[in-house]
Amino acid sequence: MKRHIFSTLFLLLILCPVCMAEGASPAKNHTMLMFVGEDLGVLTIASRREEGAWGAPAVATVIDREDLLAEGRSTLAEALSMAPGFYMAGEEGGSRPYLRGIPNSVLFLYDTMNLCSDLSKGLHPLDYELSMAPVKRIEIIRGPGSVLWGPDAFAGLVNVVPLSGRDFQGMEGGLVGGSPDSDLGAYLNLGHDGGRWDGFFSISTRRRQEDDRKAQVLRFFGDGQCPVPPSGRYGSAQPDSAQYVDTYARFGYRNLMNLSAKASYYKRPYAMFGEDEDLGWLEERTANWGYVKLEGGRNLGHREGLRFAASYQWLEPDLQVIDKTLKQKEHTWYAELVYDKSLWRCTGLLTAGASYRRRRVENAPVWEAYLPDFLGPDNTAFLPRITEASYSNRLGSLFAQYLHKKGSLDFVFGLRYDHHDPYRDHLSYNTGVVWSEGKRRALKLFYGTAYRTPFSRQLLEESSPELEKITSLSAQLAIRPARSVQLTVTGFRNRVENHIMEDPYAGLSEPNSQTIDGVELEGKLLLVDSIELGANLTVLDNDGPDETYRLNDYSYISPDGEVVKHYIDVIYPFDSGPDSIGNLWVRWSPTKRVSAFIHMGLTSSHQLIAPRNQTPLKVEGGWLVDGTLTLKEFPVQNTELSLVLKNMTNREYRVEGTYSLRDAPGVSMQLWLRKTW
Repeated sequence: MKRHIFSTLFLLLILCPVCMAEGASPAKNHTMLMFVGEDLGVLTIASRREEGAWGAPAVATVIDREDLLAEGRSTLAEALSMAPGFYMAGEEGGSRPYLRGIPNSVLFLYDTMNLCSDLSKGLHPLDYELSMAPVKRIEIIRGPGSVLWGPDAFAGLVNVVPLSGRDFQGMEGGLVGGSPDSDLGAYLNLGHDGGRWDGFFSISTRRRQEDDRKAQVLRFFGDGQCPVPPSGRYGSAQPDSAQYVDTYARFGYRNLMNLSAKASYYKRPYAMFGEDEDLGWLEERTANWGYVKLEGGRNLGHREGLRFAASYQWLEPDLQVIDKTLKQKEHTWYAELVYDKSLWRCTGLLTAGASYRRRRVENAPVWEAYLPDFLGPDNTAFLPRITEASYSNRLGSLFAQYLHKKGSLDFVFGLRYDHHDPYRDHLSYNTGVVWSEGKRRALKLFYGTAYRTPFSRQLLEESSPELEKITSLSAQLAIRPARSVQLTVTGFRNRVENHIMEDPYAGLSEPNSQTIDGVELEGKLLLVDSIELGANLTVLDNDGPDETYRLNDYSYISPDGEVVKHYIDVIYPFDSGPDSIGNLWVRWSPTKRVSAFIHMGLTSSHQLIAPRNQTPLKVEGGWLVDGTLTLKEFPVQNTELSLVLKNMTNREYRVEGTYSLRDAPGVSMQLWLRKTW
């Protein structure tokens, strides 16, 4: 039944604009009334140039700084959780992103710098390790973006755009206090526009008690030869407070050169539990990460230009598991050259480029056993095996995208060739058309492919791993039937091939293929000048075989002294997260100095897919209500006071962990005080 609904929606998306165009009156050239918080600004990741999101050649969304502050969104995960298609699973070590039913499938960028890692698919700075204080806007593309941004822009692309000295002049400081998690933080932004040059600097710090669960296993690995005896293994302790420090700096000279740098540190302790939840242990993720980037450009004529970028990026995460610390490193060098040229009397735009990336990974850990199996008092002789390996890989790429305007139609064609040294080369492509009638109606239709590069475990366990591939079809219809109403319907079909899931201890799943259909609905209604209503709904349906993991369930020592491993196949449904995700909100601004925001998020129930569990665990769906009250020019001039409440109704529910369900936090409060000079 769902498949017939999706097919009908695709047909309607194609036919509706034609019917409306035939009976429509000529477009009026009047200024549309802006919604409260609506971003009519620019998007840069759809075609590597500034353009409006409404007519960009992509299914695109922009979240601006005003929205982040008004809605009380303190992290990137919180901001994306309100965007169509996204679901954020709050696991112990950090948020796990799903987009259109595919986990860990988004390429995250910060000022176009890649934030994703080869060490693990799930290592993303989506929480407090990435400060929102210097953020100007968040750009989102739902659908493959590999042609312009590389093989890991799989199901989508997110670019966090920081402020510059052109955007912000002066000084802004902020303090935050929260309860009941002993939340304390501060930030400082400095910006200056000196005409020919500009500069910006930001520093943020935060300390929070994020996990107060008691763990029982306090010592285990000991000297690394044999486990700590049960008599000295157990006790009771809870994780320490999490700490975050994030800095960003940027210097620009005219439009010729920009030098930027980011340096961050975080320590995130948490407790882990196996399936039975009776035996827990402490883990802690610590990392230094950042980058240095030099970029610039030069006009070669009236209709063409050349741009370059070069960067060095580092990620040095440590993972402490009970009393054992695993130190890892990832260093990346990157360079690219991009050429732009207007053609055919400015009706065409060619963007072509070449890039080179070299990445070095050191001490990537691969667990060869399931840790909870070893922690019980009956084990006095065995430690789980952990392999640490180092490797380098290189990626050279050629890419081009051509945009052509013909009347009210914009056509886009793109092609990318990636040359990898440890695995096969691949071609990515995209094609699409955008039809628009001013700001009243727009239809977008896109078809394309993308690939995802293997991560450490695949490279270590497979001699020549194949890349995961996605083939995607998206169609979007956006209309503004009245000056105060905006409606958007998006349908998509994703075909994923050679999909592999990674479990920290269970290993890799067998290659799989899935077809995921979905519909994303969005709407905004301006009741009066001071009240805006908004809603979105995402519905998914996937079809394909179950995931199969080949597990080493136990090992024994043969009479000749060799370790013999026994394997079984464990089968689980494909992990697409909840198949229904919704958001409903109201924003009220009775005066310029007072605004209130109420948000309700809804998700359907879904299974927690943990291959070592005997039976799947069910994460119950439900709703949560958050709210933000902002007072401007209070208590003094150029000061803003914001009260942010999470889970306002103090609803009790359980959320997914890595291997077990855990209690979600109850009602919490954050009080922000910001001042500008």
